[in-house]
Amino acid sequence: MASDSFFVRNRTAIAVTTLAGVSAIGAYYYYTQQAESQDEDKKKKKKKSKKKGKPSPGASNGTTTATPSVGSSKIYPVDSKTGLPNITESDISNLSAKDREAWAMALKEDGNTEFKSKNYENGIAYYTAALQLKNDPVFYSNRSACYAALQDHENVIKDTTEAIKLKPDYTKCVLRRATSYEILENYTEAMFDLTALTIYGGFSNKSVEEVLERVLKKHAVKIVEEDLKHRVPELPSASTISSFFGAFAPETNPEGISEESTGADKFLYDTISNLNANTIEGYEAADTLVNQAVEAYKVDELNANSENAAKAAIALEYSAAMKFLKNEPTAAAADIAKAIDLQPRARTYVFRALISADKASFGEALQDFSTAAAMDPKSPDVFYQLGQLYYLTGDLEKAKDNFTKAMELNPNNVYAHIQLACITYKNGAVKEAEEKFTQAKLKFTTSPEVPNYFGEILADRGEMDLACKQFEISARLQEALPTYSVGALPLINKASLISRESMERIDEAEELLTTACALDPKSELARITLAQIKLQKEDVDEAIVLFEESSKLARSIEEKVQATSFAEATKMQRRIKQDPVLALKIEEVMKQAMMQQQS
Repeated sequence: MASDSFFVRNRTAIAVTTLAGVSAIGAYYYYTQQAESQDEDKKKKKKKSKKKGKPSPGASNGTTTATPSVGSSKIYPVDSKTGLPNITESDISNLSAKDREAWAMALKEDGNTEFKSKNYENGIAYYTAALQLKNDPVFYSNRSACYAALQDHENVIKDTTEAIKLKPDYTKCVLRRATSYEILENYTEAMFDLTALTIYGGFSNKSVEEVLERVLKKHAVKIVEEDLKHRVPELPSASTISSFFGAFAPETNPEGISEESTGADKFLYDTISNLNANTIEGYEAADTLVNQAVEAYKVDELNANSENAAKAAIALEYSAAMKFLKNEPTAAAADIAKAIDLQPRARTYVFRALISADKASFGEALQDFSTAAAMDPKSPDVFYQLGQLYYLTGDLEKAKDNFTKAMELNPNNVYAHIQLACITYKNGAVKEAEEKFTQAKLKFTTSPEVPNYFGEILADRGEMDLACKQFEISARLQEALPTYSVGALPLINKASLISRESMERIDEAEELLTTACALDPKSELARITLAQIKLQKEDVDEAIVLFEESSKLARSIEEKVQATSFAEATKMQRRIKQDPVLALKIEEVMKQAMMQQQS
């Protein structure tokens, strides 16, 4: 929802927005096959009869010494062998202005004929000769069409650029250049040209806007792919980690490990203790400790009958979970596979199911959930996480059944209570959903999660004031807790709400989001939301930095691409504003729009 509001608010300013129109194939056909019709003037053409042997205009008035080649009906000199124009500087210097124009137009017409016959090299020769006589944007444009047909995109760009210098609003050339830039993967320049086209079209050219959307995504994907080559895996935001482990039944001393344990057992115990502490520092410490535990157990030397197999398998579970959270699915899967080779428990298969579900392998995930349930029919983890899978895939009835069972087996899982209330709301039973949230509040009096998610339900219903109050309660509860829970989420939710509600509260929203970024330095949501606020306040440079930070922090490729798209669109906004021609055109479009609204 945040991305939608961002695009809606900034559609005119950025001109890189929610777009729709023709396909890429259609755009390419328009670009190559219709070049002739694009570049011809729409004025009525005067029909001239051509008679063989008729003297040239230059010969009739005696202003030039140049004469056509023997056997040629052309009014300009041609090469006797190739039949192509052969015009020297001396020929040109002897022409009158009228004859120079006549020769140029004749060369253009002959070039058009060659283009229609798909003799593109010949067409280039004619348009080149025409340009010797007259620096005309149409001649550059027509020659660029020949280069386009020959897939010579470097020369397409050169000629269209010359045409645009002469005629900045030459939209046919702007489109052709944009297409060549896209083919050469120079997406930034393609975006600039396409954005210019939307401006010249008064922001109403849907076909161009769709191409712009496509190029923006290609550009963002390219940037993200390059960034991922140099990515150093790190843990996500603390709230993400908290909600992940908070959904599992807590454990302290599996297989008898304790604070008095030594060696690998001590590393494993400290890993779990730090995770249970629910602090940013604890999560970072656990990430280091679990690696020490796996190494100390020497897992590669163990088998299912080894003395430490069960404890080593648990260490591998936690190692896999941390790698999963750091978006290292392959490494996480490898650790889980080792754990299953040793002595798996129900939770081991639950972790593997989550890894499978994350890559949309739902069949494999369901099979592992079934295995886990068979191993431990009373494991609340199995049913809660299975409920999550069904919830995310839209099967609310199965989700409800599994969340209910999870809640029965582990009444202290606050997320099971919240999810059941949310399902009730989604099913249209609003009052019953509110009752479930009320019950959850009574049971979990210090939980920031309950008022936060209840606030989201109220916001969805349009009850903004009540929603803000719930977010405020959630934020106060989180602040009072020694452990980490929802973290910055209620602050982000309230800021998003009030910024949409009124521009007068934008400073308040900015302050909340600044606090949220400090509270959870790895929250990509806090940064992307603050970036949108900065953009509304025209703090463009700060917005770009925040969008880029959000992209690096985001876990999924889709989220990274989205944040990067926002960053690149904002850069384009800045560049467009700095272009005097386009900036002036935007002012004209805006004035026209205001006049239409007033009339």
